[in-house]
Amino acid sequence: MTPETLVENIDRLVSFPDVCIKVNRMVESPNYSASQMAKILSQDVDISARLLRLVNSALFGLQSKVDTISRAVAVAGSDEVRSLVMATTAVRSFTGIPAELVNMEDFWRQSIMTGVMSQLLAEHTRTLHSERLFVMGMLHDVGRLVINLTQPEKAREVLLVTGGDDWVSAEAENESLGFNHMDVGAALMRAWGMPDGLEMVAGYHHRPAEAPEYRRDVSLVHIAWAVARGELAGFSVEEMMWAIDPTAWEETGLSAQAVTLFVEEMLTKSTETIDLILSPVSRIVSK
Repeated sequence: MTPETLVENIDRLVSFPDVCIKVNRMVESPNYSASQMAKILSQDVDISARLLRLVNSALFGLQSKVDTISRAVAVAGSDEVRSLVMATTAVRSFTGIPAELVNMEDFWRQSIMTGVMSQLLAEHTRTLHSERLFVMGMLHDVGRLVINLTQPEKAREVLLVTGGDDWVSAEAENESLGFNHMDVGAALMRAWGMPDGLEMVAGYHHRPAEAPEYRRDVSLVHIAWAVARGELAGFSVEEMMWAIDPTAWEETGLSAQAVTLFVEEMLTKSTETIDLILSPVSRIVSK
């Protein structure tokens, strides 16, 4: 068993909407237009509504309202739209995981918070195309879901050993499986044909010093992950900072003191996006 074999047949277990699959294939093809992508996206009310609200949210900070899918694709870019579609549909596509293994709402709440914080940290450090960090942060831990879905008994072993403590889960996974959720997450990003940066973040978010590429992006998500995880676990800001690899500070130019100053701002800005992605589509359309 390897990370690659776990994700080989993931499409049989994770039912992505047809629109999502078509968009993913379109981006991988040599010739396509924004209008063609918009036409496909418009076939799905749920995806269209969420995409429009995301592009019009504080995450993108646009000065004028985007009211059509074609404009959203033009503004955000086809690669970014593809990533946003994959990330938002993943929330509704990973089903059938036993509740005793993971609370799905808590999982996605932490993942979305990590995404929002990753983007805000990127903006703070003047990282180019900071909006891409949102999807990187949101999908960083998806390897956990693959393990829970495909290897529930092994996942139970890990849970018994760790007591649900994310800080030490990778070590327990290595003992039980011979690899960990980061290895699986990276394999999944490759299988989905996602950008290399997403693969690096999924594969190294606990260990930014080991990332062979995109180390700055990995470090930003690493810091965001520690803050989001600490916040949801009820830790103080000071307690959140102890788990951050010193490499992340070096790579980003940030410091514990600097991040502490705007933790509250990041938490506030996370709320809107969490509500947007986790809400039923009826609420999204009515707003």
